[in-house]
Amino acid sequence: MAINKKYIVGIDIGGSKINAVIFYDGKVFKKAKIQTPQKNRDYFLEALEALVIKLIRDLGDKKISGIGCGVAGVLDLKSGIILNAPNLQFLNNFNIKNWLSKKFNCDVKIDNDARCFTRGEFLFGAGKGYKNIVGITLGTGIGGGIIINGKMFYGASSAAGELGHMMMSFDKDWEFFAIKQTKNLEKYLGIGLANIVNILDPEIIIFGGGAAHMLKSLLAEAKKIMNKFIISPKSKKNVKILFGKLGENAGAIGAAALFYE
Repeated sequence: MAINKKYIVGIDIGGSKINAVIFYDGKVFKKAKIQTPQKNRDYFLEALEALVIKLIRDLGDKKISGIGCGVAGVLDLKSGIILNAPNLQFLNNFNIKNWLSKKFNCDVKIDNDARCFTRGEFLFGAGKGYKNIVGITLGTGIGGGIIINGKMFYGASSAAGELGHMMMSFDKDWEFFAIKQTKNLEKYLGIGLANIVNILDPEIIIFGGGAAHMLKSLLAEAKKIMNKFIISPKSKKNVKILFGKLGENAGAIGAAALFYE
């Protein structure tokens, strides 16, 4: 990986907060955050613009070279349109890439927020040195990122990694059982993890996001349930479950790292 010695803005737009950083030479140069505005699109965009302006104000005559932006939802990565943001529906069908490019006169790259988290941890955090990784973000919902043989896996429609919508019953998904109800959380967490290991066979699974801390008391029991349903003895022995090292800035760092690919 070549370190990018340019000032890159990384933005992580989640359902409850927006984290942003200026990334330079593989390190966070400056950071800021706000609560995600929920009122409407115009109010949201006004707040997002102010956040980025606040970040770059102190650079003086130095210029930002690009903006990487992670958004919680399904995106058209080529056009820059947000196709479906379940927790920010006023952004549906909005071209966030073009808007940022016009506002700040620079190159813009976008990706799903959970893939940004996974990329950040893969390059600079808990996943450094591994090649097969699943990142899972827990917050307003459940998101995921998948790295296979050292490369991000996007799928045919750039929609891979929507782990929260893995069905756990005829009409309920993993997000419902692991976040939106309160009974037997460790059971459904373990079953979901077993499904992920059986399908993707990762070296490590990395948890992050605002609600990840809630897992620590459940993880021992969840691992027992996971191991019960993993089909490969080798996978059962080798897979590691870790928590991210980059904290709340992991997604923003991973968004900036779009310029490292």
